[in-house]
Amino acid sequence: MAGKAELQQISEKEFRVGNNKVFLLEDDIIYIEAYGEQTDEIAFAHLNHNEILVKQLSGKINYLVNLNDAGKSSPKARRIWQELSEAETTNKTALFGMHPVAKLLASFVIGVTKRKNMRFLNSREEAVNWLKT
Repeated sequence: MAGKAELQQISEKEFRVGNNKVFLLEDDIIYIEAYGEQTDEIAFAHLNHNEILVKQLSGKINYLVNLNDAGKSSPKARRIWQELSEAETTNKTALFGMHPVAKLLASFVIGVTKRKNMRFLNSREEAVNWLKT
């Protein structure tokens, strides 16, 4: 179900939020693989889960978001992604993906954010390099 937003812990450093996968990587990076439509319910679940993850990590958090298989985001979900990118605990957010919907989603969120700590890059490698600079 596209809108279902159950949180499942797969391992110590791997979670699922709805269909999305979330991994804790080194260097305080939260890696998210987004799959399908990003509903209000999924975005709220990410927001709540994020509060738990931030407490486990030190310093400001970097987000690495794979949008290759992401679908549309609801307007409320886009506001939540914006809120996460502007949070005091967020250092940078790197988005990547070649899917046209991914590019549209990224350009919208980047365009409305108040902070300039978010970029859309062409590949995971470019995104990780930008996060580490």
